[in-house]
Amino acid sequence: MIYKIIKKISLFVFLLAGSLALQAADDLTIQAYVDNTVVGLGQQFTLNVQLSGKNAGSADPELPDVSSFAVYLGSGSSQNIQFINGKMSVSKTLSYHFQANAVGKYEIGSVKVNQKDKVYQSNPIPIEIQQTAAAQSPSRPNNQVVQGTGTAESDLFLRVNISKKKVYQNEPVILTYKLYTRVNVSSFGYNKIPATAGFWTEEFPLPQQPQTYNEVLEGKRYTVAVLKKMAVFPMSAGTKTIDPMAIDCEVRAAQRSRDMFDDFFNDPFFGRTVKQTIQCKPVQIEVLPLPEEGKPASFSGIVGQFTVTGTVDKTAAKTNEAISYKFSIEGTGNLRTLPEPSIQFSSDFEVYPPKITDHVDRQGDVISGSKTYEYVLVPRTPGLQKIKPVELTYFDPSAKKYKTAKTRELTINVSKGDETFSVAHTGLSKEEVKLIGRDIRFIKTGTPRFQKPGKRFNQNILFWLILVLPLLFTGGAVGVRGHLDRLEGDVAYARRRMASPAARKNLSKARSLLRQESQKEFYAEVDRALTGYLGNRLNIAEAGMISEEVKTLLRKRSVRDETIHTFFDCLKTCDMKRFAPLESDETEMKTVLKQAEQAITSIDRELS
Repeated sequence: MIYKIIKKISLFVFLLAGSLALQAADDLTIQAYVDNTVVGLGQQFTLNVQLSGKNAGSADPELPDVSSFAVYLGSGSSQNIQFINGKMSVSKTLSYHFQANAVGKYEIGSVKVNQKDKVYQSNPIPIEIQQTAAAQSPSRPNNQVVQGTGTAESDLFLRVNISKKKVYQNEPVILTYKLYTRVNVSSFGYNKIPATAGFWTEEFPLPQQPQTYNEVLEGKRYTVAVLKKMAVFPMSAGTKTIDPMAIDCEVRAAQRSRDMFDDFFNDPFFGRTVKQTIQCKPVQIEVLPLPEEGKPASFSGIVGQFTVTGTVDKTAAKTNEAISYKFSIEGTGNLRTLPEPSIQFSSDFEVYPPKITDHVDRQGDVISGSKTYEYVLVPRTPGLQKIKPVELTYFDPSAKKYKTAKTRELTINVSKGDETFSVAHTGLSKEEVKLIGRDIRFIKTGTPRFQKPGKRFNQNILFWLILVLPLLFTGGAVGVRGHLDRLEGDVAYARRRMASPAARKNLSKARSLLRQESQKEFYAEVDRALTGYLGNRLNIAEAGMISEEVKTLLRKRSVRDETIHTFFDCLKTCDMKRFAPLESDETEMKTVLKQAEQAITSIDRELS
């Protein structure tokens, strides 16, 4: 008796919870798709109608009229009920089977559901019926697969979604690369990474194993995986093209035949694996120049929406006591390319170069973040000191006009202090601030000792050193001065001289990252060493570097093809390892580092 009572109470609680959960769900959503949008005359196709929501169980869809090109054969249904975190979700799929009986291009109209004086409907689906040899034989069952040699283009393809096709200079464009598949893809690897010459790029973080979801596209249901997502900021105006991305897919094709015994003995989870290379279309972006009308003289070149703040760590201080002033910028846009602001401090402050920190937030489809400049100010004169408002002028692409953000004026009451320089409460260590107040050196008051030279002093080697060394020093100084002048006036010469040291510095940093958990940072640093070396050695912009143009330039400089291929193979390996989901061990990373060092050495030797 008690058992029956408990059972009834449990059933009541179960139904009540389900009812409450369904009330929180959407009323009804409807999707329609077919198993194939191209069929042969006399062949079967299936129209699937998927209903979800709290009213899905009672929904009765109204099918469109397809009698002009198909004959209705029958239907089936399935229902799925799930409890996730105490909430119930209901979905129902209705399958309607038809046989094509007229050749031509048609459209399956919208499937409609009338419920509570509201009409829900799906999108129409295009379908093409062709005259094929299969129409002369009895149509095969819907669940039977015919062995094939490849995959149709409509069953596996790569697509790039672009947020905008027309933007202003330095305005972000979000590119999302998606893999659409209706076949079993066991693995994939990057064959070609999209080149972004002329753009500043910010990558969105994605899981190493792509997450998948279902999407109905042109009447077909696909499994979709987001492989790459990035924001590109065009650095100049004009029509820009981003080359397509290509991937290599391992497609597992089921090997079945019409023989029932073959189906019985063959393992349905294994089959022949076919390698396919697919790529998306190139992306064209029209970049508009920033308008000249209304452009302020103080415009910094930054595009987006921003706010600025200015703060000090104290409003009362003594002379020779350090004060921390922070100028912060927050908003959406490319903050990394923002130049240091021009802030006019009072001459009563001793000002030190700022400590710069930035943070980039990549969430959703927005690139936002903050950048902070922290200055150390040392008041030298007592009194009421003021820090004037600081302005930031930017271009707002949504409003299509220039705007100015401004901080408020700050006042600091400076009183007379002692002569000791203090760095207390600044958040900085003494090593980060140069000591001042000790720049005077006293004159010696004692009498120096002089020694009378001997009669034969001119025969002493010290005498000739005293005569020759000033000449040598003067000649060396002239040579150094000429070298420094050339570094300042000849950009190509300066970049050529710094190419090898900068590359060695990057490779040294990469060597410190020889760990499996930091492999992405390692390959990025090696890539930076290689591209930075070429840019400095050939005096070309790294952002606009195009492989074929660089190869042609190297051949003109008498660099052997073997050396060029070795260098760019190493560069390609870095790109593959940076973006591929596969991991590298420490031995492979050491090999890549050695190859990069040898490639740079070979190029340097043949260019000299």
